Amino acid sequence: MKKIIFLTDNNFFGQTRKPWVSMDTNKIILMLKENHFDVESYFFNEVYDKNIENCYIFYSFSQKEELRNYIVDIIYFLSKKNTVIPSFELLKCHENKGFQELYKKQLGINSLDSIYLNSINNVTNSVFSVVLKTVDGSNGKGVFLVNNEKEFKKIIQKIESKITILQKIDLLRRKYFRKKKNYPAYPNYNNRTDYYQYKEYIRNDKRFVLQQFIPNLTFDYRVLALYDKYYVMKRHTKEGDFRASGTKLFDFNVEKNQELLTYAKNIFDRINTPMLSMDIAFNGEQYYLIEFQASHFGVSALIKSEGYYSLINNKWDIISAPSNLETEIAESVIKFINSNWS
Repeated sequence: MKKIIFLTDNNFFGQTRKPWVSMDTNKIILMLKENHFDVESYFFNEVYDKNIENCYIFYSFSQKEELRNYIVDIIYFLSKKNTVIPSFELLKCHENKGFQELYKKQLGINSLDSIYLNSINNVTNSVFSVVLKTVDGSNGKGVFLVNNEKEFKKIIQKIESKITILQKIDLLRRKYFRKKKNYPAYPNYNNRTDYYQYKEYIRNDKRFVLQQFIPNLTFDYRVLALYDKYYVMKRHTKEGDFRASGTKLFDFNVEKNQELLTYAKNIFDRINTPMLSMDIAFNGEQYYLIEFQASHFGVSALIKSEGYYSLINNKWDIISAPSNLETEIAESVIKFINSNWS
C-alpha cells in the first residue's frame, strides 16, 4: 500500500475564500484513504524526531514568512529519504518570484526576458520600460512599471526597508563623534572608511525581478491545472494600469482556446506536480508564463467556473460540471502518485 504523510500546521491547508481560510483537511485525508492509501497526518513540528522513509510527503504551504521558512527546513530534511509533493524546488518558488525565474531557466521554459537581483548596484544595463517585481506579494502588490532611471531609483527607495532611528543615531556617532582608533592587527584601519563600510553593511537591500514588459495588454489568463483538469479564467486590467492580478475583473469567456491550453499543459508537464496555478500572458503572437504556484494559490478559477477543460483524443473539450476544491486537490494527488508508481 502506498503511504502518504500528510503535513500541515495545526491542520491548516490553504487556501479557499482567502489565504487565511483553510480547506477541509479531513475530507482530503478521507478521499486518500478511500483510494487505498495509507495516510498518517502530522503537524510540521511533530516530524522532527520521527524516522520517516520511503513515503510520499504531501504538505501545505504558508504565506506567513517565518512559518514558510520553517516549512522549507522541515521539507528539505524529509526530502532526502522521501518523495515530497510538491517538490522542494516548488516550495522554494512559493512567494519567491526570483527563484521562479531561476527554476524556469533550469527547466528550459522560454518566457519573458528577466533578471533576478538583490541590489540596484547590481544593475549594469537598464532598458526601459521594464516591470519590477518584488519576490513576494500577490494581487498585483509589489509590481511596478518602470519607464526611466528616475522612476527606477524612486521605486527601489520605496521598497527597501528603512534603517531604524537607532541606526541613524549610531551612524551620526560613528561619523562625527568617535575618537581616533588604532588596531595593531589592522594597520589600514581608518574611522571614516569604517563608517562608510558600516553604512553599506546595514543597508537593507530588497530582492527584485526585472522582467520584460509587454505593452498594450488588456488581460491575462489564470490557468489552474489539477492534474488532467484545466480551469481557465480571463483577468482584465483596469484603465490606466498594466496589471491584471488583483483587479477582480474576470470572466470565463475563453471558448476552448486550444493554443492556450496546449501551452499550459506543456508548462504543467515540465514542472511535474499534481496541481499548478499559472499566470499566462499573450501578446498576439506568443504565450508567456508570468508566474506560477504549486499550492496555496487563489482558487476563484475553480470555485467560480461552471466546468473545466480536458484533453480528449488530442483535442480540448469543455466538461460542464461543478467542482469541489478538496475533491479536486485529493484527486490530483491520487492521479499523480498512481502515474508515477512502479
